[in-house]
Amino acid sequence: MEKKKIGIITILNVNNYGAELQAFALHHKLKLLGYDSEIINYLYYKNPRFRFEQQAKPLFGTSKMNKVKDLAIKWLDKYAESTNREVARTREERFKNFHLKNTALSVTYHSFSELYEAEHPYNVFIVGSDQVWNPNNGTNLEPYFLTFAPTNARKISYASSFGVGKIDRLIYPIYRKLLNNLDFIGTREETGVTLIEEITKREATRVVDPTLLLSKREWEDILVPYEENRPYILLFIFKNSSYVTELAYALQKKTGYRIIRVCKNAKRVESDEKILNLRDLGPLEFLGLYQKAAIVLTTSFHGTVFSLIFEKPFFTITPASKNNNIRQQELLRRVGLQSRLLKEGDDFPDLDDVSIDFGPVRDHLEADRNRSIAFLTNAIDS
Repeated sequence: MEKKKIGIITILNVNNYGAELQAFALHHKLKLLGYDSEIINYLYYKNPRFRFEQQAKPLFGTSKMNKVKDLAIKWLDKYAESTNREVARTREERFKNFHLKNTALSVTYHSFSELYEAEHPYNVFIVGSDQVWNPNNGTNLEPYFLTFAPTNARKISYASSFGVGKIDRLIYPIYRKLLNNLDFIGTREETGVTLIEEITKREATRVVDPTLLLSKREWEDILVPYEENRPYILLFIFKNSSYVTELAYALQKKTGYRIIRVCKNAKRVESDEKILNLRDLGPLEFLGLYQKAAIVLTTSFHGTVFSLIFEKPFFTITPASKNNNIRQQELLRRVGLQSRLLKEGDDFPDLDDVSIDFGPVRDHLEADRNRSIAFLTNAIDS
């Protein structure tokens, strides 16, 4: 039997804790299962080293708002690096070393044409998780449907996400053609399963995010412990929110715990004597901060995931203005913790006792993990 060599394409190298950790997690789980795999290091369009070409233009077009947003993020990241050089250098080094030490990476593909012109040494290709199929992404999505892979290679999607609950029917034919390039389809949300079956008339399987393929112990084996013995409330939010800040203050008043915020990037945030801002953490330090937290407040999908993995009392807060909260809603509904999902502007919940019985949650996640591993191994080996 021919030995299988697996290439994984996903989103990484974007200075984002969730993206880097989900990319690592799929690769690491495959390694633990005995497979030979590496990540195909195709730079995401938001990476400053990505070279834009006409072939990489978005398939569906993007709104002016999204274009402005993407441009603004790039400039803000550059500004953060130039004005906070020491913090940015430490953070960048930690992110870089995380993959160098823990993840097998291919050569770097800086452009669409580099990826498509290369001869790839794999007989199994997997498109990984995160919002790789989001129609609002400002790039050509074809690589994330494995159209660069040889026709005779096995092509699998694992936990790939649309990131939205609905798609314009006018672009169904494009998605149908791309999805039909895949031999096995695993997606992260139930809404994704419904969309795929509606678009292609094919069955799709809901599987867990790659970060949930690893157990708490497996994450603890690699993290860098945070040296803090006093209990703290951890904030992991993408942008300032007066609602989240006031909720943190209310919890602090109840508990006496200090507040620590892990920042999205190296940019200096508004000073607050009640909050310690950490801007230079890498992925492993981020995990260490989660491991020691007493309570977590987050606006992030992966922030919610790691609250579940490390079994921390938490609240997930979704912006009142955004409509792509389906990821958090589905995840918390599946584990029976819908009450932990708040929307900005909601009345604060009862904060006298924020503890969670994680026994049923643990059982559910383990069953989901085992089912997802079975999908993955069957797709690779059958």
